[in-house]
Amino acid sequence: MWIFPLAATLVSAFFSGIVLRQYLLRRHPAHLAWSFALFLFGLGTSCDFLASVGNWTPLIAKTYYVAGAMVVVGFLALGTLYLLAPLAVARIWLAAMIVLSVLAVFFVARAGIDTAALHSPDQPGWQAIDRSTPIKAIMIAINALGTLIIVGGAGYSAIRGRYVRANITIALGTLLVAGAGSMTALGRAEFNSIGQTAGITVMFAGFLMTMAAARARRDSPGDSRGTSDLDVGAAEPIAVEAAETAAPETV
Repeated sequence: MWIFPLAATLVSAFFSGIVLRQYLLRRHPAHLAWSFALFLFGLGTSCDFLASVGNWTPLIAKTYYVAGAMVVVGFLALGTLYLLAPLAVARIWLAAMIVLSVLAVFFVARAGIDTAALHSPDQPGWQAIDRSTPIKAIMIAINALGTLIIVGGAGYSAIRGRYVRANITIALGTLLVAGAGSMTALGRAEFNSIGQTAGITVMFAGFLMTMAAARARRDSPGDSRGTSDLDVGAAEPIAVEAAETAAPETV
């Protein structure tokens, strides 16, 4: 059904634009990593939308698989590491993501396509890709470690008592997206676009919650902390620090 991938594409595009604005104003690398990840997510769901209203092609299938299934979670995790971990750790993960992304593009571009499966009415066209062992290994490694970093970061910040509801909401959205991929792997591909739409919408809701909470804290007469570069470097997961800088006093 085309409505779900279209909705996911629109939400992720808007979400990516807002976070990119934070980067342009504050120049914090976490914002750039998140904005790029959300762009990749939208690229993947836009491929799903194009296939829903038209037909799967080898290019659409392979673009969807690389952007939407293989690397997006890794770049979301990169933003979390820029906030939670020492800079050296984030840079190591960035280097690893660059190498793995290049390998992902290389192996998927060279992968064969089952023409009959590409146009099958019973499964999404990307399943026609001949997913070799290197492709599967890259996807599993990035998604497993990336999800652990994102959810772990959200949980850590929630335990510390900062933006508890927002962090839980963001972690839930991440799990919904991951769960959609798992359902596809279990043969229930019809739930993939629904799960992706629900996941990105819940993550965006968590982002809006952090914006409201950050504004309330800045406007509080008894709170003299305001917004500072130190806040930007605090241990918060995706979107939380973007909200911290959404309306600086001078996103």
